[in-house]
Amino acid sequence: MEVLTRTLCKATVRQKCGIGVKISPKTSRFPCLVFAYYSLLFCRTNLESCRELSSVLSNFCLNSGQLINFHKSSLTFSSNASAHDKQMVSSIFNITHQDNLDKHLGCPVFQCRQKTETFLELVNITTEKLQIWKTRHISKAGRVALIQANVESMPAHTLQCFQLPRDTNQQIDKISRDLFSKKSNKNKGLPTISWYKICRPNKAGGLGLRKMEAVNSASVSKLTWKLFYNQGLWVEQMQAKYQLDEVFFVIKPKKMDSWVWKCILKDQQQFRKGVR
Repeated sequence: MEVLTRTLCKATVRQKCGIGVKISPKTSRFPCLVFAYYSLLFCRTNLESCRELSSVLSNFCLNSGQLINFHKSSLTFSSNASAHDKQMVSSIFNITHQDNLDKHLGCPVFQCRQKTETFLELVNITTEKLQIWKTRHISKAGRVALIQANVESMPAHTLQCFQLPRDTNQQIDKISRDLFSKKSNKNKGLPTISWYKICRPNKAGGLGLRKMEAVNSASVSKLTWKLFYNQGLWVEQMQAKYQLDEVFFVIKPKKMDSWVWKCILKDQQQFRKGVR
């Protein structure tokens, strides 16, 4: 895949080349994103660009001896693509198109407005992990350990990229709270101490558990930290697009901003508390 990536990068340098995409006029064009099990290739929907990309892929297969599995490949288009463009591109690559590209690490590849249904998988994972235990034979300390283990095993990629809806946070907290207080699978029991006090740090008289909203906020802050202190393609693109310097803490979200960027801006003040 490294050879293919280099070939595509060379193609993007040529003038009027439709391979690759730019997220801002000040950023460089990148032709693809390579993941562990699949790759995303970007191209314009005009005839010349599609034929050029098809030629690059054909030469790569011929020289490397590898083949592209078109049955497991799919096309997706922006909202600006017309029905004629979609039909033309599909005929060139002989690949069917679909509205979305499923998920990567539990997150939708192309995410629009956040909905509770989008993160229903997190709630289902928590339910499967915690509700199978018979609490009658588990002490309170054991239940605390189970809840902590569940929170630590949450998909970090999802928690970093999105501010979870309030309903999702409350559902996950409710499952953890029920596990801690119930006497058996049929008898939920009555909580004698509020969940807020239980989730306090040990030094403050709590049990060190964390509410899902706090975990989510901390994860988004880690992503924000990478923008200022890490290097990489994503950091370079974001810094060039949004001009991140000292003005970060006064930037206001815009209507056309991505949801990941809006989630980062929502966490501005929380991140500011940790900056020294």
